[in-house]
Amino acid sequence: MKNLLTQALAVAFALTALASCKKDEDKATVQPSAALTLTGSANSVVLAQINDPQTAVTYTWNPVQFSLSGTEATKAPAVSYQLQVAKKADGFGYLGPNIIDAGTSTTKTITVEDLNKALNAIGITTGSPVQAFMRVAAVIGDDNHTFVSAPVAFTVTAYPACLPPNTDTWALVGPAGAGWPSGTPATEDGLTMKWNCALKAYTIRTALNVGPMKFRQNKAWAVNLGGPSAGLANGVPLTPGGADINITTAGTYTVKLAVDGSGTAVTGGMLTVTP
Repeated sequence: MKNLLTQALAVAFALTALASCKKDEDKATVQPSAALTLTGSANSVVLAQINDPQTAVTYTWNPVQFSLSGTEATKAPAVSYQLQVAKKADGFGYLGPNIIDAGTSTTKTITVEDLNKALNAIGITTGSPVQAFMRVAAVIGDDNHTFVSAPVAFTVTAYPACLPPNTDTWALVGPAGAGWPSGTPATEDGLTMKWNCALKAYTIRTALNVGPMKFRQNKAWAVNLGGPSAGLANGVPLTPGGADINITTAGTYTVKLAVDGSGTAVTGGMLTVTP
């Protein structure tokens, strides 16, 4: 009986090993058509929060197709691309907020805001020029490490990430911008301004039309600011419920709004509008 049991176990082990070997032989392997090569439109970038919507740098790379081999291979896998940022050429071990998705395209224009977010996510030194590295990855499934380009160095001056001092939001409203809010989703927000840590004010760089404008808090008229229309480039004081502010020459302007107080306790502010 003992011998029969031993023989049965031996046969079972052999069959299991054979199945394992066969599975390894049949497993599909992935082969890229070419090595990835990354090129940037600039190798030195200075980032400023006021320029958040603008282009910081554009990266391009060659397309890569993948072929499968092995008896389990069916069809070539779908490929997408990621740009990955690191402080060192060999520092791509952690990948999280420092990934900039590029979809299936072979080019990606990165805004000032998106690049700065990725750099802050890896703890880059801000306020002075430092070296960072970018690479592109061809991603299949969840694998964002295997098929990557050589890192490309660039010099960047980033600004520190920060949060506004309170939860208030402010928007520029009126025909000088996107029109008076009508209660519909398309116009309710007006031109939303962002908190600028360096200036300690809400700012926006945008095209303005000839016409009136005001500033309102939290998508409502309960707290709004207006004031004089003359001398905007030098700064004018604003008061709660103040007069419409008129833009007399259409153009692209930087609008800076410093607010005194918060919530329902806003007492005024200072507005500067410069080309």
